[in-house]
Amino acid sequence: MSFNGANYTALVTQTDYLGAGWNPSVGSLWSLVGVCSSGELPPTTTPPITTPPVTPPTTIPPVGASCNTSWSASTAYNGGAKVSYSGINYQANWWTQGDNPATRSGVAGSGLPWAVLGSCNGGTPPTTPPTTPPTTPPTTPPTTPPTTPPTTPPTTPPPTATPGFVFSPYKDVTINLNWNTNVLTTAVTGKAQPLLNVIPNKLGALTLAFATGECGAESWGGLSGDTLAQANIPALVAAGKKYIISTGGAAGAFTCATDSGFTQFINRYNSATLIGIDFDIEAGQSNDVINNLISRVKAAQVKFPSLRFSFTIATLGSNSGQDLGSAGITVMNAIKAAGLSNYYINLMVMDYGSSLTSNCVLGSNGKCDMGQSAISAAINLHNNWGVPFKQIELTPMIGGNDTTDEVFSIANVTAVSQFALQNQLAGVHFWSIDRDVDCAPGYASPVCNSYGQAGTLGFTNAFISNLGM
Repeated sequence: MSFNGANYTALVTQTDYLGAGWNPSVGSLWSLVGVCSSGELPPTTTPPITTPPVTPPTTIPPVGASCNTSWSASTAYNGGAKVSYSGINYQANWWTQGDNPATRSGVAGSGLPWAVLGSCNGGTPPTTPPTTPPTTPPTTPPTTPPTTPPTTPPTTPPPTATPGFVFSPYKDVTINLNWNTNVLTTAVTGKAQPLLNVIPNKLGALTLAFATGECGAESWGGLSGDTLAQANIPALVAAGKKYIISTGGAAGAFTCATDSGFTQFINRYNSATLIGIDFDIEAGQSNDVINNLISRVKAAQVKFPSLRFSFTIATLGSNSGQDLGSAGITVMNAIKAAGLSNYYINLMVMDYGSSLTSNCVLGSNGKCDMGQSAISAAINLHNNWGVPFKQIELTPMIGGNDTTDEVFSIANVTAVSQFALQNQLAGVHFWSIDRDVDCAPGYASPVCNSYGQAGTLGFTNAFISNLGM
């Protein structure tokens, strides 16, 4: 028989021992034969399954403050107004309308209309999903995933000029004019040459100055309008150069009493490359003269819808707010009273007078920083008169100004250009291309820059480079 996995042979007849319960473990009664197997596996103890604890969901607190009222393109916002857009709060730096804060915001001093306040939360905060118990991973050997080479993060391209942006240095038509041919001439290279033979190829536009007198019978420093136009407009068109006709200026006034006279005036200079007409208000024009010009513009915008009409006015460049002089205030009030739209304001950012904080932004040397002062003038016009940046132009005087310690430098070119591009200004010009050649610092000259560090056409080329022309 077998007992406890072993075979035994009885040594005695055991019927008489049944009641004693003696089994084969009693050696006197049984003899061990050997180990045996019952053919059944012993029962296997199954370890209990332990369920890992489940981490309850954790609520993440909202990020940032509550969202302000959503920005609307049709709403005008005063400085200090707070809005939200796409989960971010913004605060207006000054009066603004239509400037999307997502693309028109920056840090303090950036010159952009919106400042970022931080992220905001106006909805249900996200929650952490419940933890799933771990499962036994498969025994299949893991495969090595392919290595993705690192990619270079995209770079933000520098801002570029808007399609309608105009860069056009002024050309005083009477400086170095060839009075035999009446062709626009300059001596900026050291000898008198036709202007179109001298200017860089990348300079695409010029502002011709100044027509004075009554429209239709105007003159250019003694040269009749017909004579100037016939001698120069065809050449400008053939060269593919655009141009602005500028009127008025410091030496004379331009008047225009009738729409027919203004139409005659425009047609005299009109061509495929005429950009527009500018009114330089510096000669003490009366309210009636200014109102007449605005009336002429309203009518001309219907007949010549592709032309732009601008008003050039003097300004200071302080941080105090209202920087326009009396002529500028008269112009702005007349524009608003007439309901004129699609106009441009060209600020003469030059000749601020004494280096005082009430006149300009002072640099570390205690003198007017001509670049920052120009920027401040544009911001003040935008804030105080509600003129959109896209209708503002800037015209500095390169090099030495009439006040000898006011110097517009090559570094100022960079500052003004960057501001113009970032804020999508309508244009930048300078006075004047005949001055774009070096001469020693000192009193302002009509034929050199009183700066001495730019080189021939140095300011022209610096603007072309910085503006991405």
